[in-house]
Amino acid sequence: MKRLTFLVCIGLCLTGMICSSVYAARLMRINESFGPGSSEDLALQKFKQIVEEKTKGDLQIRIYLLDQLGNPTTSLENLTMGTLDLYSGALEYYEKMATDELRVQSLLYLFRDRDHLKRYLKSPLFQKALDRIQAQGIRFLSTEWNADRGPYRVTACTKPIRTPDDLAGVKKRIWPSDVIRRGWEQLGATPVILPWTETYLAVKQGMIQAVSSPFGGLRNMRFVEVARYVTETREFMQTWPIAISEKIWVQLPANQQKILVEAANEAGKLYSKINYDNVDTDMAAMKKENNAEFLKVDLEPFAKKMEPLYQKLIQEGYLKKEIYDTVKALKQ
Repeated sequence: MKRLTFLVCIGLCLTGMICSSVYAARLMRINESFGPGSSEDLALQKFKQIVEEKTKGDLQIRIYLLDQLGNPTTSLENLTMGTLDLYSGALEYYEKMATDELRVQSLLYLFRDRDHLKRYLKSPLFQKALDRIQAQGIRFLSTEWNADRGPYRVTACTKPIRTPDDLAGVKKRIWPSDVIRRGWEQLGATPVILPWTETYLAVKQGMIQAVSSPFGGLRNMRFVEVARYVTETREFMQTWPIAISEKIWVQLPANQQKILVEAANEAGKLYSKINYDNVDTDMAAMKKENNAEFLKVDLEPFAKKMEPLYQKLIQEGYLKKEIYDTVKALKQ
């Protein structure tokens, strides 16, 4: 009888240990648009490594690439509902959640450089946007805004783009964003909304002629195979934050929250480094493999052509003058 009692106790202890282990380990899924081998993929692998090591496996990260869990719009909806744990993507995808403050970030040629953008993202005015996004169910883990996407933007086209006049009538892929649409229309292009993952085929089939992309996405998405003329447009600065569902965040202990923030900022550093380090090698490879032609042009005519649109948007109330003035003041 004693032996049976002993065995029962051992069994209960083992069951308790197993249940405790299962309870402690939490699987967190993260969705990303770019594919295997991209700087996004490599940065997320770093994020995964840091989180799993520092939590001793209590948090497990599973990475989904090429929008396997839905496009950016779907991903943000799922974050707010708590059915997706994590998401990595460009900041401008969050525009509908804090329209006034985020719309300005995507306005073509308004920000001078990355330092100018970072001053804005760390300003008291932009904190209002972060508060509203968080109230809607999404929190940014990337608090340093150090993930420089690109490291700059380019436009791949089936013909050379050297001046704004060369954009006249060019059908160009954009994502669903009114401010992006109006910006490219101001420059003379004809915007066409298409999913990122369908863009290559659309160019190949002649549905569109051009696509803007972070430089780092060109080779990964094979755009120069179908649009070999690449212009360094730098139309706006981009950052690549990692976000978490607020419903998931509040379930985590403080130490795990801290680890996730640290891991996101470390991933951001690596992401920027990869992007800057890879420019020369990627450019050489695309020239050799695809006969790609890279054009560095005077961007002042592009920026000058945008000025009337800024004023028109302010008059319409589409662009808040307070925000526009704040951005201009932070330019110095």
